[in-house]
Amino acid sequence: MSRTRPTTERGLVRHAAGVVLLLVALTGCRTDIQSGIDEANDLLYREQYVAADQLYRRLLKRLEAAGELDDEGEGQRLLILDRLGKVNSIYLHDANAAIGYYQLLVRLYPKSEQAIAARSTIADIYHHRLGDLQAAIDTYQKLISDFPTHAEARRGQLQMANAYFQLRNYEQARAEAEQLVNRWPKSDEAVQARFQIANSYYVQARIPQAVATYERLLEDQPPPSLAALVLFELGNCFQELDQPERALAYYYACLNDHPDPLTVQRRIQKIRARLSNIRPLPQIELPDYLRQRLANPGDGGVRPRLQVSDGSGVMHEQFVPGVPQLAPKGGPQSSTGSDPTLTPETPTTAPPPTPPTKASPPSASPPPANATPPSKKAPAPAPPKPAPEPAPPTAPDETPAP
Repeated sequence: MSRTRPTTERGLVRHAAGVVLLLVALTGCRTDIQSGIDEANDLLYREQYVAADQLYRRLLKRLEAAGELDDEGEGQRLLILDRLGKVNSIYLHDANAAIGYYQLLVRLYPKSEQAIAARSTIADIYHHRLGDLQAAIDTYQKLISDFPTHAEARRGQLQMANAYFQLRNYEQARAEAEQLVNRWPKSDEAVQARFQIANSYYVQARIPQAVATYERLLEDQPPPSLAALVLFELGNCFQELDQPERALAYYYACLNDHPDPLTVQRRIQKIRARLSNIRPLPQIELPDYLRQRLANPGDGGVRPRLQVSDGSGVMHEQFVPGVPQLAPKGGPQSSTGSDPTLTPETPTTAPPPTPPTKASPPSASPPPANATPPSKKAPAPAPPKPAPEPAPPTAPDETPAP
């Protein structure tokens, strides 16, 4: 009995010592993992992406070799998987490796915020990097069905409509975009979806439906960048409808805010070259929103010029009524209808001519009719003296007066 007790006590002591050593080892392991994460983060911030990727991978292997993880270990693994996905997707441009890490993250932590973002990123990689549109659509659909109220669901719905548009399945693209508008009518994605709906009509040559959809979108006052794109597409629509004068007004209206103003200027130049060959047009009818935009386009107004006939077959410049004037940098508009430059500027009033201080020789051409008269007249030549009247006849005996 006396021998058994000490043996049992020694065994308990050894077991307790083993537990303590294990706890110390685990604590040291956690400390090493966290210090490794800090070091990898530092490498990442110093733009040493390859070294950061290698260190993150080593830390992930150590965590996987540790077996079952506690909450702290699970949090470390989640962070490492998220960082590996970002490093490979954004910096190393290894799309397949990024998808692999993100898929592992989604499988291990399916309800986390990182998993939702990872699903969206996987779909974007399929869509925009690998060009696998069907895989992108499947991933977007899975995201929307699993998290229908999340903000990423709205974005996924819009991207899915874009993917169907790229597949030239315009009917399905329009259906997905309309579903987004119906579910989230006040969202920013809904505005872009309506633009996509109008685009689908345009590429199907359903121009009246496209025009109606574009104009309804403008009535809701979208952001200036999107409004410029809508105005540009309306210009394209009116070209298709053989209304180049109206198309010109829309191109001028979008010129200030369009992301590619050179393309807009080329369209303007092309239409201006056609205007002398079309039917005479005294004025064009424009909607109120377009007149307001042309009148207040930001820094200055623009007034599109049109070629019109005076009835005798001679073409003259005429401005669209109700909108401000286009003032080219190169000087006044020529009678041929081609601008020296296509860049509109704020119209300015020319200063009156400086009054001359000395007489100058007469010009070969008469002064313009609207020239401001000088405040001080130059001395004019003296008028010719009238011829002397003949003296009355005198008598022969009279001597003429001196």
